[in-house]
Amino acid sequence: MTAFTEQADRQTRIFGTRAELRGDGEHLRVYDFLTRSEELIDLGTEGTMDAAGGHGGGDAGLMDAFVAAIATGDPGLVKSGPQESLTSHLTVLAAERARHNNTVESIRPSDMAN
Repeated sequence: MTAFTEQADRQTRIFGTRAELRGDGEHLRVYDFLTRSEELIDLGTEGTMDAAGGHGGGDAGLMDAFVAAIATGDPGLVKSGPQESLTSHLTVLAAERARHNNTVESIRPSDMAN
């Protein structure tokens, strides 16, 4: 995945042994190498992909999962917790520092401690 493209939204490309997946924030394209067919899946995103637009519906999805977990008492409905969120945000911030400063950045395990 890369955030720095001419395209406004992020692009994702994943190559497997049988298929290629390409995402552009609005659609997911699945190209099957065996059948040489392509399936287009509309992701039904809501809002823009930035923070102000709710991350394309991602923020609403997180809140829906949280509310459902509380309402049902099923913590398994929440797929990531504060540790994963902290790690992902620290990683992105380090990547931005590296990009701006032309450096290699490290993230210490103590930065991610509970």
